[in-house]
Amino acid sequence: MTSVTRRSLLLGSAGALLASGPAAAAATGTLAGAPTPNPATAGRGNRPANIIVLTPRKDVGDVLGFRDLLESMGMQAKIDVREVQQASAVAGMLPDIRAARPDLVLTVFTPLTLATVGRYDDPDPSKFLTDVPVVFTSVTDPVASRIVRSLEQPGRAVTGTRHIAPVAVQLKTMLAYRRWKKIAAVYNPAEENMVVAVRDLKEEAARQGVEIIDGAVPRDGAGRPNPDAIPDLIRDVARAGAELIYIGPDTLVASNNSQAVADAALANNVATFCSTELPIRRSGLLMGLVSPAVNVGRFAGLKAYDILSGAKPATAIPVETLNRFSLLLRINTAKRLDLYPPMRLLNIAEIVKDA
Repeated sequence: MTSVTRRSLLLGSAGALLASGPAAAAATGTLAGAPTPNPATAGRGNRPANIIVLTPRKDVGDVLGFRDLLESMGMQAKIDVREVQQASAVAGMLPDIRAARPDLVLTVFTPLTLATVGRYDDPDPSKFLTDVPVVFTSVTDPVASRIVRSLEQPGRAVTGTRHIAPVAVQLKTMLAYRRWKKIAAVYNPAEENMVVAVRDLKEEAARQGVEIIDGAVPRDGAGRPNPDAIPDLIRDVARAGAELIYIGPDTLVASNNSQAVADAALANNVATFCSTELPIRRSGLLMGLVSPAVNVGRFAGLKAYDILSGAKPATAIPVETLNRFSLLLRINTAKRLDLYPPMRLLNIAEIVKDA
């Protein structure tokens, strides 16, 4: 089994819990070195900053953390949170968003961000928001998705935060639990960020001698990925020898159907690993290495504060990932699978209890 010490998992490639710089500051609430709060400047004189938030759900941790950070910094802001369940709806909302004359727009997750700003090499102002600073949160790979040209220099007034641990770190964590020989990646092939994530997982797994079974969700008669097919898909990958199911930052699979995944995996005696927080907390998934969504939102809030206070233009703010990750384990699921976790992981994990 892969040897992973407590120190290497906490401070090494599996994600530091003791970070430095603004990422750690946003996560912990200690903003040493940040600009001194100036509510008057942040609020544009007597007018609060006008912020529009586009999110699949109003209660996601990203939005809560974003709001909390701005309040803690003394930012005077009117925050209009708009729930957008389908990214395709954004195009119809853009005229109203422009009419509201926001000082900044926050977008949550890759699909809504792409629908709002488009790709950096095709910034059509008739289709996308190009004249307002945009901060995104919890975007998997903004460079591969062509949201920004590079992490260090976005190349446009769009910046934000990533939320996924590097794929090598995720795989190392999976293998620290058991030396799995076959892992199935169950994902929505219509989500570009997931196609990239699975590709990267396959490349890293090949270096580690692990086989990845491709578990793309089948499409229905209209060509749309069919979530009703997930239980049968998991049965099929289990029959193909999958010992663990990997669930990435997938809106269809992780955000909307995590319970179906958890139930089917348990029925087929297969373990589960998820790279995002909420599906593990609300479903019977076994484990995951995650950046808590509230902390990711707080980090996005820090970037928004820099823009709105005039400290930095959006074009000069790099896209970053928090340096800290939390290992979540659900012991009841481990017991049902007869896969009790090794003690070295229990020593550093947060144990998630069933509701």
